[in-house]
Amino acid sequence: MDIGALGKDDFLNLFVSQLKYQDPMNPMDNTQFTAQLAQFSTLEQLYNMNNTMEKLVNYQESLNNGMVSNLIGRQIKAANGSTEKILGISFDNGITNLITESSQRIPVNEVLEIY
Repeated sequence: MDIGALGKDDFLNLFVSQLKYQDPMNPMDNTQFTAQLAQFSTLEQLYNMNNTMEKLVNYQESLNNGMVSNLIGRQIKAANGSTEKILGISFDNGITNLITESSQRIPVNEVLEIY
């Protein structure tokens, strides 16, 4: 999270403080109150959606890595024109690379053909 960004807990604390310290003789307008509740609800939903998306991305990466393991021992043709036998797999900064007999690291998205 950015240092200057407010999270859902910060928003809720501000909202509760606003209610706690409002003038009882001049309370918050119902329209403002409803708008702030709607904003908090939207913030909570976006937070939950972000968590779900992160889980989906991790699951997809896990599936991709499992499928790539089936390439070990097979020949591939890469975008650079080389045809190589795959000996292993490496994971570098979120990128899945195939390790070839000549010790090249070929990103999976550069595989053109599998033999």
